[in-house]
Amino acid sequence: MTKAFHDISMDELLPQQPPFRFVDHLEDYHDDNTCVSFTPMEGGLMMDGDCFSAAGLIEHMAQASAVRNGYVAKYILHIPVAIGFIGQVRKYRIFRLPRAGERLDTRVELKQEVFGVTLTDIEVKCGDEVICRASLKLALKND
Repeated sequence: MTKAFHDISMDELLPQQPPFRFVDHLEDYHDDNTCVSFTPMEGGLMMDGDCFSAAGLIEHMAQASAVRNGYVAKYILHIPVAIGFIGQVRKYRIFRLPRAGERLDTRVELKQEVFGVTLTDIEVKCGDEVICRASLKLALKND
C-alpha cells in the first residue's frame, strides 16, 4: 500500500525546518510536474504586514521545486535527499502578494534536468487566480 502524496511529511523531502519551511503538503507528482500547497500564517516568517513577502514567494517556489527533487530521490531513486541551492531566478512576475491565511497552490513544471541542475517553470495560484510566475534553476549539492 502506498501513501497518499498529501500524507508524506515534508521532513522526508525538505531539509528546511519550521519556521523556514514554506511548503505544507505535496499534492501531486508526475514526471514532468509537481503540485504543492502552502498557507502563510499571520505573524509567520517572511510576512510583510498581513501579506506573504516577495522574498517569501521566491523561497516558496524554490522549496516547491526541492519537494519534487526530494520525492524523486527518496521514492523513485531510493537515495538520500540532497540539499539544493537557487542558481537563477528568471521571468519573475508577481501579480499580487498573498494574504495571511490564503492557500497557495503551486505547480512546478520540469523543463530540463541535467547533472543535478533542474530548470523549472513555476506558477503560484490563490484559488483560480495566478498571483506569481517564475522560472528557476536549482543546483543540488554534490557529496
